[in-house]
Amino acid sequence: MKNPFRRDNKLKAVGLGASILGALAFALKYALAPVRKVFLPETISPAVFTTKVTYTSLGHVIYHEAGSGQPLLFVHSACLGGSSFEWSKVYPEFAGRHRVLAPDLIGFGESQRPAERFSAADYARMLADFIRATCGDEKPIVVASGLGAGFCVYLASQHPEMLSRLILYMPTGRREFGFGRLRRSVRWAARIEPLHRFLYRNYQSTRSAVRNWLAAGFVDPMRLTDETVEVFATCAQQSGAEYAIRNLHTGRFTFNLEARMATLQTPVTLLWGSEPGRPSLETGERLRQALPATQMIVIPRLGAFAAMEDPAALTAVLNDQLDPTLRVVT
Repeated sequence: MKNPFRRDNKLKAVGLGASILGALAFALKYALAPVRKVFLPETISPAVFTTKVTYTSLGHVIYHEAGSGQPLLFVHSACLGGSSFEWSKVYPEFAGRHRVLAPDLIGFGESQRPAERFSAADYARMLADFIRATCGDEKPIVVASGLGAGFCVYLASQHPEMLSRLILYMPTGRREFGFGRLRRSVRWAARIEPLHRFLYRNYQSTRSAVRNWLAAGFVDPMRLTDETVEVFATCAQQSGAEYAIRNLHTGRFTFNLEARMATLQTPVTLLWGSEPGRPSLETGERLRQALPATQMIVIPRLGAFAAMEDPAALTAVLNDQLDPTLRVVT
């Protein structure tokens, strides 16, 4: 006599398998569905700046420009929803004495967002292309943050002749605080493109997720404005924005920043927020020691997103650093 319980178990297994396949098919359907076009808010750049386009080996770059004088290049961090908006409350202050340039890195903001597996070395090449196209023989001063600052260090280690000075806010190459701290499930999911796209569109890039992520980088989350959340979330939801984050999560942007810092010939000033966070103040001190001539300035009560949390404080520090009478240590 046949065991009826065994037959029931088989039916349950078949039903469970069908449910899993159905869930995967559902995820795949939404992962591959075309992205609804989302228009960026006009506040992504100040009204007095002209929006332009130039072309690099990685794709076309949108940038904002105003002023005259020695080029002053502001580079944003390569992060979820990142764009030149990060510096938009700071860089207008300097258009009266510099030619200010604020690009969106490839894969971010309004720039091209190709489905390519770019690395930190590729972004260094993109920045070199951008500087050659917009600055010619002039050597810009670079102000940069986070992983964008790391890319600028990478560039300066390869082409010291291209830059006159680096002013870096909490730069990172991600390796120094431990790439393994990114959850293994996130890294695993990023390697399966349909799954990553589904998770990115439905969970990682939602306004609530972006708000929570930004708030974690503010010392005082009450300073996080709706405008900032709106711009970051809208940039994160642009068609193709998930490709750069996939590269970030799979570790393609990770490199040894400390080793690159040790080779620099370009004058460097490190700016660091005083509050605990990533990269830590201890990391900043280690980077300063890697290049003895480097100056380090700690700004009180600021974290990873200083340019948005307290732009006046960061502007004041940059005003001092960009004073033409200041003697830069080399």
